[in-house]
Amino acid sequence: MHVTHLAPHLGGGVGKAHAALAEARREQGTGEQHRFVLLEAPQDARFADRLRAAGADVIVQPEPDELRGLVAAADILQVEWWSHPRLYECLARADLPPHRLVLWTHGSGLAPPLIPAALPELADGTAFTSACSLQAPNLQRLIGARPQDFVVANSGFGFDMMPRHPRPAGSPLRFGLLGTLDFAKLHPRFFDAVDDAGSDIRVRLFGHCDPGGEVAAAAAAMRHPARVMFEGHTDDPAAVLAELDVFVHLLAPGHYGTGENALVEAMSLGLCPLVIDNPAERAIVTHRETGIVATSIAEAAGWLDWMAGHPGAVASLGAEAARRVAEAHRPAASVSVFEDIQARAMASPKRLRDYAGALGETPVAWFEASLGEVSITATGDGAPTGNALFAATPAKGSLAHFRRCFPDDAALLALARGG
Repeated sequence: MHVTHLAPHLGGGVGKAHAALAEARREQGTGEQHRFVLLEAPQDARFADRLRAAGADVIVQPEPDELRGLVAAADILQVEWWSHPRLYECLARADLPPHRLVLWTHGSGLAPPLIPAALPELADGTAFTSACSLQAPNLQRLIGARPQDFVVANSGFGFDMMPRHPRPAGSPLRFGLLGTLDFAKLHPRFFDAVDDAGSDIRVRLFGHCDPGGEVAAAAAAMRHPARVMFEGHTDDPAAVLAELDVFVHLLAPGHYGTGENALVEAMSLGLCPLVIDNPAERAIVTHRETGIVATSIAEAAGWLDWMAGHPGAVASLGAEAARRVAEAHRPAASVSVFEDIQARAMASPKRLRDYAGALGETPVAWFEASLGEVSITATGDGAPTGNALFAATPAKGSLAHFRRCFPDDAALLALARGG
């Protein structure tokens, strides 16, 4: 079987997941051929290199005629879906030949940016990265009508168990977070939780942080700013996580994540996670069994205090987290899910898909397709509070992201000005 994957790029969790799946297929000796077509040049070639080493082809920014030829030659086109302007543009305007279509969605779809319901309606099968996406309100009718066409294929895989750096006897627990350090993902009151803990904890933060941005300003405004330490980017996340005991994964309500790779990786190494009661995190962490699920920032502060005073219980939760991740979050399991959904897709003939009819024909229509109930004119001061789609920074699928991709589009400019 020949599968062509269409993706905006291979950054972050998407590239890491596909590299792991390709390596699992190589170990299994499958005869499948996989080709990855990228609409943007990779900023980081690590995952593309791993894919090539595992036997996959990687093609960057093909010309339209070449793209159509690649799709025609494939048995299945697998679209790696998230609300990226270039992916909307490609599907709506590329005039693709008949093909079989499988989707792998890399956003929860529970809050904007949504998964446009008309897209999985076109597909022969849809795989979610988290079971939480099965509850997406705008997809309920379609899932109810075609339940056999929707599956869950995990994209977050743990590390092989490696030796932890032991905490010296009697020393305090080691708290930390590795991931996206901006408020498009991070809970806007993350630093309040750390500040309000009764114990004088220390939390190490790994990842890029704009020193002049909102996150740095919020940390500097803490009553106890010494409690957080910005450690910068790391090229060896496993080594960093092995030096921690607690993973402080407090994310914003309605964030766009699903597979939560960093969370799964931390749990795989025996860290005890502290998360907010968001759907994606609830699908991974079971309260008081594999970590702690807080219902509010105030409750999270209390749990940080509890953890500081109960290192034995924290270690037990972390050990169970590692056991369950090793059981459930394996690349081979996701490979099997895709084998099943692709086999079902192969039972159908190739056909044309009306992407323009499903998604719209213009950048404004594409942006609107992912909004759901949020008003298309809700910009500037009238924007819904905390809605990253209208934020000034170009978060995934945001108005700023669309404007960066289509800077000369007059309708997007008018929308940004509140017109």
